[in-house]
Amino acid sequence: MLNDIFHIDWIFVDTIIIVLLFLLLFSVKIFKITHRWRYSFSNQALDHYYFPKAHERVKNQLVLTKKWSLTSNSTPNVSNYPLILIIRMNYKRKFQRILTEGLCSYGFKVINIKVKIKLSSKKVGTEKELINEWNSLISTVREYFNEADLVIKTNYIVLNHSKSHIPYKAILSDNNNDGIILVNPNLDKQNLKNYFDIIEDFSANPQIYTIFSRQSLLLLKNRNLKKYLKEFYPQNTNILKFSTIYKAKYSFKFYETIVLSMIIDIIENKLLNSKS
Repeated sequence: MLNDIFHIDWIFVDTIIIVLLFLLLFSVKIFKITHRWRYSFSNQALDHYYFPKAHERVKNQLVLTKKWSLTSNSTPNVSNYPLILIIRMNYKRKFQRILTEGLCSYGFKVINIKVKIKLSSKKVGTEKELINEWNSLISTVREYFNEADLVIKTNYIVLNHSKSHIPYKAILSDNNNDGIILVNPNLDKQNLKNYFDIIEDFSANPQIYTIFSRQSLLLLKNRNLKKYLKEFYPQNTNILKFSTIYKAKYSFKFYETIVLSMIIDIIENKLLNSKS
């Protein structure tokens, strides 16, 4: 009788233990995904300057901006590299932080700019107005950091990742611009037009390079790479230059160092050499 009272259902207990183990493994997986990216720079030699009210200097109506920051290496550096402007429109900052730390550790100064295009701009804003406001924004940002004695160089390179819509033609037409590097651009209608504008207006080397991942999610192919090849390859290879990381997915997770090395190689051996 006593044995019946204290009888344990071991099948039920085993089930509970298995469920708890699965929850533990799932939690560890989630933790690794969310905390793999560093939320602060590991290189203690980097100086980070944040300017929350700098955007008040920009009086644009269509191209709005906020959250300017500059990161530089405090160790003595004799390099003569141009300034790097990282422009983003979305909220995915993790990959951007990795690129910023890597570039600054190598010797570059990096300015990060968050930009927003007003939805009404497609209806009321002309292309010329948008281009003028983009140029005004970049000029104001460079002047601001120059006045703060944080940036001396006048020439710059634009680095952009993912969904941002930047008028490539306007930037490349700036005499102070040394080139544009695009990482997995979203080739929607607007960005395709930006590429076609480059092909139409630049017969020689337009100083624009694109880096794609071969895959997007899981085993799916990168549809933006497929669009790019369909529209521009091989007839425009003399104008538009691109590279592909075959095993990388859209986020470039585990391939950040490769992307960083490709960006540095493009700057040193292609963009700067063509200017000299």
